Amino acid sequence: MKLKSLVLSALIAGAACASQGAAAQAIDRTAPLVTAGDGVGGFNAHFGDTFAASTVGNAFTDIFTFNIGTPFDAASSLTSSYLNTPQTKDLLITGFSLYRYDPATMAILGTAIAGINDTGFGSHPTDSWSLTAYGLNSGYYALKVDGKVLGAGGGAFGGDLTVSPVPEPQTWGMLLAGLGLLGVAARRKLVPIRI
Repeated sequence: MKLKSLVLSALIAGAACASQGAAAQAIDRTAPLVTAGDGVGGFNAHFGDTFAASTVGNAFTDIFTFNIGTPFDAASSLTSSYLNTPQTKDLLITGFSLYRYDPATMAILGTAIAGINDTGFGSHPTDSWSLTAYGLNSGYYALKVDGKVLGAGGGAFGGDLTVSPVPEPQTWGMLLAGLGLLGVAARRKLVPIRI
């Protein structure tokens, strides 16, 4: 009888450990961003992810990749809301960043630009994050979202990215030279000619 109780206890303890191990699994996903040109050399993109009820308690890392051939400025934001439905949907976003990477190895190149946590206070505030980056070099980049699924019904987040090209220094030089020439021409027309 003691042997049966001991075996049963071992099975229950093993099942409990296995279920805790399953709940602690990390969800890692990588996907390319689908971009839409803005008509002036940049683009806009929307990104996000949805988590099922079976992922409750799991940590996640989502990586959204894109590349651009000219220097650029970028702005991005993301949100996730608490929904009190029959099965609560809730995420805890713990990190949001932009970084350059090597497409062959997926290794991060340089320093990541960290997002700002704009989440409010109170009971179940909307997760809100934003980031802005200026004067980035052309290359392969990724947006990274880290978090944890808290809701018994899973949860979801969504975000957007806006990329605008930055003129090359030569372009700025030509623009300033052109403005200077226009100024000289305008000055000549304004100065009265004496006879």
